[in-house]
Amino acid sequence: MSIRINRSRLKSERLGRGWSQAHLADASGVSLRTVQRLEGSGRAAAPSMMALAAALALPFDALAAPTGGVRRITPLTILADIGPSLERHQRLGFEPIPTEDPGCVGLRAGNTYLILCSAAFMRDDYRAESIAPLIGRTLPYIWVRAVDEARAVYPDLMEETVTRAGTREILVRDGEEWAILAETPR
Repeated sequence: MSIRINRSRLKSERLGRGWSQAHLADASGVSLRTVQRLEGSGRAAAPSMMALAAALALPFDALAAPTGGVRRITPLTILADIGPSLERHQRLGFEPIPTEDPGCVGLRAGNTYLILCSAAFMRDDYRAESIAPLIGRTLPYIWVRAVDEARAVYPDLMEETVTRAGTREILVRDGEEWAILAETPR
């Protein structure tokens, strides 16, 4: 899935730091050609956008161009045990955002957010076989206005659920790129 990127924001953030396109490419781990393309066409795959935002110390959705359907994007990491990762992020200065379940913790550092979920927590809302290939991966958790409209962007619907919290979610993928699209009840 391609996300429209705010080209002028990307360029101004880069220039504001005195960085060349090559420096941003090195800092983010994406290719120089990708940085050039994004500043030109403004379309990015979610992993590229996550890498650029991280390199610029921005929240993932800070680089997203406003669209009608997407409200917010937060990286979500699914782990067998979130304890070690939670401790590591806290040592880096992230503050935990308490939830009702210790198996899912939000983290905040300035304007940067991350969600850590245990595989066990995810299996309470999704089938185990849907979650198994995602353990150890970070995927975009995309809050959308309407799941039915957003699902057309991804060719493969892997699973649809209503979570314990009442959020309607769909696990989708396009090749190796996975995402969760989430719609809160109105």
